[in-house]
Amino acid sequence: MPRAAKAAAIFATLCAIVSSASAGDFKSVYTKFDLDKCRQTQKPDGQVFEGSWACKGIAGYEVFVSAADARDMVSFGKSDANNCAGLKSFGSFNSAGNQVEWRMRAGKPIATILRWTVSTDPEDSTKHATWLVVSKLDHGTSCQMHYVAGAFPNANEAARKAADDKAGTFNCETDKPTFDSTNEPPNITLEACSALARE
Repeated sequence: MPRAAKAAAIFATLCAIVSSASAGDFKSVYTKFDLDKCRQTQKPDGQVFEGSWACKGIAGYEVFVSAADARDMVSFGKSDANNCAGLKSFGSFNSAGNQVEWRMRAGKPIATILRWTVSTDPEDSTKHATWLVVSKLDHGTSCQMHYVAGAFPNANEAARKAADDKAGTFNCETDKPTFDSTNEPPNITLEACSALARE
C-alpha cells in the first residue's frame, strides 16, 4: 500500500476510534427515592402546601421535592435555594415519578431525566399523559431545559439525546426550554430562569 494511502487509512481509523470513544462517554445511572425515607425539610401547612423533602441522589447531588395543590416541584443539586427547576411545575394536577435517570459524561452527572404524570382532564382523574422532563445540572443547582411527550416516538432516546446534546451549552438563565411532541406543547411555563420570580 502506498505511504499516503496507508497514512490516510490510519488517520481514518483513529478518527473512528475517537468518535466511538466520544459517543461512549455518555451513560445513565438510575436512583429511586421514597419520600417516607427522605429528610423532610418543610412540614405541610394543613391547607395547600403538602411539604418539602431532600432525598439522596448521586455524587453529592440531592433530589429536592415539594408538593402543593396536587402539583409536584422537583429540583436537583447541592442546595434547593434559588434552584430554578424547583420553581416550575405543570399547570395541571401532576405527580413526579420516583426514578431519576442521571445522564453522566466522563463519570460526572450533567443532566437528569424524570417522568411525570400530568392530568389532561381535571374532571376525570383517569385521563392523563406523561412527560419526560430533562433538567440540566448547573453548578450545584438545576433547570428544566427540555420536555419529551411520553407518546413521542422513542421518547426515552429523545430525552437522552436532548440531555447529551444540550447540557453543555444550555444557559439556564437566558435560554428557553424546548420540547418534543407530536401534539400539544407541555402545559408548563417555557421561560428561562431569569424570567421566573425568585425570592
